[in-house]
Amino acid sequence: MKKFLLFFAGLLLAFVIINFLYLLILPKVDWDFSKTKEAHNFNNQQLKVLVFGNSTAMDGVNTEMISNSIGPAYNFSVGGASLETNFLQFKKYLQNNQEPAMVLLFLSSSHVNYFNKFELNPIIEYYYADFLHIDGLSDIPLFRFRWSFVENFKKFISPRHRSATVIKGQLRINSMVPDNSLRNVNSADNCNHNYNDKGYQYMWKMAALCKEKGILFKVFEMPCWKAYQNGCPDKKLTNKGDIFQDDISLYNINNLSICDTLLDPKTAWLSKNHLNYNGSIKVTGEIIRRLLISTLPVKSNTQ
Repeated sequence: MKKFLLFFAGLLLAFVIINFLYLLILPKVDWDFSKTKEAHNFNNQQLKVLVFGNSTAMDGVNTEMISNSIGPAYNFSVGGASLETNFLQFKKYLQNNQEPAMVLLFLSSSHVNYFNKFELNPIIEYYYADFLHIDGLSDIPLFRFRWSFVENFKKFISPRHRSATVIKGQLRINSMVPDNSLRNVNSADNCNHNYNDKGYQYMWKMAALCKEKGILFKVFEMPCWKAYQNGCPDKKLTNKGDIFQDDISLYNINNLSICDTLLDPKTAWLSKNHLNYNGSIKVTGEIIRRLLISTLPVKSNTQ
């Protein structure tokens, strides 16, 4: 019995050590962990543009280009981020750093297919809540971040992932997967998405916080493959609750005419809704153009 208890205690100790080492290693090898740790530790930064979103924005928004054209920028987007996650990141940044001039929020792919899971990304929760709560087996690091082990194993065996870099928060991958999909005629004119659904309150909370601080707030729809593009125009969004009383400008980069002009279906993509580095250059150029037009001062007609 004594030997059994010693053996069990040894196994338990080994399991605890492995979990501890796993948490130490992840920020060194995992993109989302490393950039989340970096952003969480920002202090006295003077960024002019903050970019938020999920993995589509992390791949697709080139903050180096934005920095060169508008001012210092950083891409806070992480894989699987909900709007609640983005709101928490934004609040944390404001606590320790100078207020930016502009906040850009990127919704995933076509807004027709965007559904917010209304939950915190576990990596954000780990860093921003400043603790790792363990209420059950599912909260143990090896289990809680098990998808990260799978993704990092893919990186280990995949040359395209091993060669990826993170610059100013943007994940850059040069690999190309051609878009051979066919345009879906039925989705082209479906522009009645409800931006007041559950989970979107965090978008409106970001807008309200920006208004309170005098920060410009813009929302973009990220592009995706032809089968998921639409004919929806840019629009003004109105909150039906009492969180935010003004309108929000939404720019739809997933508009089929814009995608046809900007993106080569053979060279711009990693997957159906993830841009490679080449695609990010094209899309970010359009984003910058929109921002510069919308923020230019109105010239007076008087002499």
